[in-house]
Amino acid sequence: MNMRKRRLAGWLTSLLLVASAPSAYAEAPDAKVLLKQRFPGDTVRLLKTADLNNDQKKESFLLTESGNLYLVNSKGVVVPIDKKIVDYLPSNTQVSVYRLNYGTLTKKLQFMGDYGAEIDKKGRLHQYWKDFKDEGGGWDLAEGIFTWDAKAGKYRATGNYVLQ
Repeated sequence: MNMRKRRLAGWLTSLLLVASAPSAYAEAPDAKVLLKQRFPGDTVRLLKTADLNNDQKKESFLLTESGNLYLVNSKGVVVPIDKKIVDYLPSNTQVSVYRLNYGTLTKKLQFMGDYGAEIDKKGRLHQYWKDFKDEGGGWDLAEGIFTWDAKAGKYRATGNYVLQ
């Protein structure tokens, strides 16, 4: 019986050692924690995480209260992307579109819709703004549509649109 207890104790000890060993597949560090370490003055306002480049690893985008945009890549490196992204309240919507190309983000489009903006099911960006009338007051709703042109590597605009 004493021998059985020793074997059981040895087996349990081995199991505990294996279970507590650091894993090579440990989760990536929290993006909020990484940002706080690198930029302690910034407070996260919005966080989105996804596998952006199909490498089976997740990347995160963080927008801070001060309007700074950061990318935390799959290796845990915090990369500043843009500064002073501003909300124009109450109804204006600012849109900035970036493209990830070989690990680098480049801005491809920026516009504001003073009435709003949206993305449709086909991936087209819609900009809505107030086209004020010269006489008599009032306004008409105007729309601009931005469609990605893969051959040219840029957005094509149609309709009534305003770029910044």
